[in-house]
Amino acid sequence: MAEINGAASPKGRATRSRIFEVAIKEFAEKGYSGARIDVIAREAQINKQRIYAYFGDKEGLFIEVWKRTSELIYEKTQEFLELSEKDVPDLGRIILNGYMAFHERHPEFWRIFMMENLFGGKHGRPGHVPGNSPYTHLRKLYATGQKSGFYSKEVSFETFIFVITGISFFYTSNMRTMSDTLDTNLSDPQVQAKMMKEICFMMFNKRECHVD
Repeated sequence: MAEINGAASPKGRATRSRIFEVAIKEFAEKGYSGARIDVIAREAQINKQRIYAYFGDKEGLFIEVWKRTSELIYEKTQEFLELSEKDVPDLGRIILNGYMAFHERHPEFWRIFMMENLFGGKHGRPGHVPGNSPYTHLRKLYATGQKSGFYSKEVSFETFIFVITGISFFYTSNMRTMSDTLDTNLSDPQVQAKMMKEICFMMFNKRECHVD
């Protein structure tokens, strides 16, 4: 199977890019079972045998889609390395804003993410090195905030970050069903802005929370 990031001609890179663009949409809209290689081939304007040559089978293609999608969230978390001790008082708000904005820009992410969960997470996280991630940096900032009294010492960093990421993920992935449940259009920017403001006030006692 050809390496996605290996040496390739400009034409080959363009072909792979086209395949990924179509494949991400196909998997996100139809799920793993519903996605079809022949549809991806047709939309990408490529012979489907070329896709099999590149990726082996549908799962092989999904693995590469998962890797590319994972790179998006990795790039987002890398931005948190720019935060310093001066950001400690607003740490929760900054992280929540960042993840809400990420989901706004990449609505396909949660669907691909859930598919990987259905696979049991067996494909791993590309580039992940335990103990060496932006979360290590955020953990130190959070500990500083605990010492300074901004965050409770009774709440671990794991719980802190889990709740923040959970809010952004749940808001996006359950927007339609929760809109029906609450009889409120959660896709309305004004509704979202109001809810984010109230969440930040409830969790961090901050009145400014928004999607950048």
